Amino acid sequence: MVLWEEYRAANPDGYGYGRFCELFRGFEQRLSPTMRQEHAAGDKAFVDYSGKKIPIVDRKTGEIRESEIFVAVLGASSFTYAEALDTDAA
Repeated sequence: MVLWEEYRAANPDGYGYGRFCELFRGFEQRLSPTMRQEHAAGDKAFVDYSGKKIPIVDRKTGEIRESEIFVAVLGASSFTYAEALDTDAA
């Protein structure tokens, strides 16, 4: 609504609200928004678990255990490291 109001303030004889929304939805579908961030080399590493678990089979016993996926990404290069970890082992 705010965008349309700003548009109408600049174009008093322009599109009505319904047509403006229709055209704007078409415009939005063509967008591929990304957020660019710049990081100095060696400055930041982002780490977390992926939130997904994968089954890992113990070759000796045949036991199937769920393992979490650890992920680390370096900020400047986007170099990614991932490893399945047995988080249930004590």
